[in-house]
Amino acid sequence: MLLGESTVLTCAHVVQAAGEEALSGSHVLVRFVGLAGMPETLAAVRPGCWVPPTADGRGDIAVLDLAEAFPHVPGAPLVRLGAVRDRVVHTYGFPHPHRYGLWVNNAELAGPAGAAGEWIQLNSPLPGERVRRGFSGAGVIDKATGAVLGMVVTEYTDERSGLAYLIPVEVIVRYVPDVARWVGEPPRPSSGPLIVLIGDGDSAEDFLVRVRRERRVSRAPGRVPGERLAAIVDATGKSAGEVAENVSAGISTGEAVTVLETNPEDVAVAVTGVEDAQAPEEVLTEVVRPLVDKGATVLVRFSGPDSPGVHLARRWENERNARRLERLALLVDMVEHEEERTRERADRSGSCEEVPGESVDLRLRLSVLRSAGERIEPGRVRLALAKAERDAEAARWALVRQYGRLDALAARHDELHGRLRAYNAKATGAGLMEDEELAGLYRPAMAALTTRPDEPEVAAELVERYVRAVRRRLERV
Repeated sequence: MLLGESTVLTCAHVVQAAGEEALSGSHVLVRFVGLAGMPETLAAVRPGCWVPPTADGRGDIAVLDLAEAFPHVPGAPLVRLGAVRDRVVHTYGFPHPHRYGLWVNNAELAGPAGAAGEWIQLNSPLPGERVRRGFSGAGVIDKATGAVLGMVVTEYTDERSGLAYLIPVEVIVRYVPDVARWVGEPPRPSSGPLIVLIGDGDSAEDFLVRVRRERRVSRAPGRVPGERLAAIVDATGKSAGEVAENVSAGISTGEAVTVLETNPEDVAVAVTGVEDAQAPEEVLTEVVRPLVDKGATVLVRFSGPDSPGVHLARRWENERNARRLERLALLVDMVEHEEERTRERADRSGSCEEVPGESVDLRLRLSVLRSAGERIEPGRVRLALAKAERDAEAARWALVRQYGRLDALAARHDELHGRLRAYNAKATGAGLMEDEELAGLYRPAMAALTTRPDEPEVAAELVERYVRAVRRRLERV
């Protein structure tokens, strides 16, 4: 998997199979299959990022540095999720004799497996292609969101079973912390919001005024960076081609095509009179849908619920909401995982700090939105989804920060505890076990570390007093 411009993640056994030269500072060959021209470059193992497989299969991770950067190739969107079940995934590998590779679709995550539960079992659908030898190091992609949940590591060799195993991102980061910089949120749907208005309500002009106010939209040519382009187009009596021309002219003469290709999120378009166009469905499929697919915000107004094309537009709204629901489900899984590991970290460190349990409310909101179906107007569902996504993202990052804080406190506690024990050992080795002054300093320092492990700085001065006293005694010996 390409992580960044010049960083590749794979299995250590894949590198070993390619040649021991990569481990001695020489290089192996990396080929980008699927890109035009199939570019190649050399790569070597990054220092400190080599985790060969143990006897029971744990580890088996390698990060490579490419000799050449590929800034225009998108990196794998890694998501730290923990062990989950029943998510449908797909992956791409190179089993013999498929030189150019093939996909395995609709495989399912079955749950933790392998030594210490570090793997996740992957069930391939049979009959059909299965994950097998030649897939090691491949990213396992969540079908609903496009997020990479882990890396294929091995197969179960019985061809009748369809079993294989992956290393989840959580475990990869544990072994190779460098990978954490590429871990983030699941990708957002690539298409922009489609907003359908029926009958009375905000006019197209009101819609664009609201978007300008909230998103800094500007119709003026020569816009400043960060502003958005907007247009109102009346499709009455026009063909799909004429509507498309009017959209481009309305956004900004000479700039529209460039903006749509490079920064489609900077475009907001309102299309009215669709039912009175020469061919309403052509306007929707040839003008509106391409704009939405590129990422533009598009409002379409119909005069009534039975207007031509309204059901098609509603279906597109519902399809996009369904994709957003899957992303929200993944986010809620991530929040639950962060809550679990943060609670475990708090328990291990003896902290009394409360860990929020927002996943319960988020899971309930997700269930309500899923059950809404087509009973609730899609626009209301879209707004509720956006709010739930923001809340889930905020909850997750708050937990990530809390975990980091607890981890830092635990590391500081361990540092002070180790320092205290080390100097106690020095004092014992020098025959100072019965020294009353040292004992009087040691006991409160150890008591502070034991009774208040989540507040190591309370013990810090006590530990340093003991250390200074031991040093003075050792100088006299």
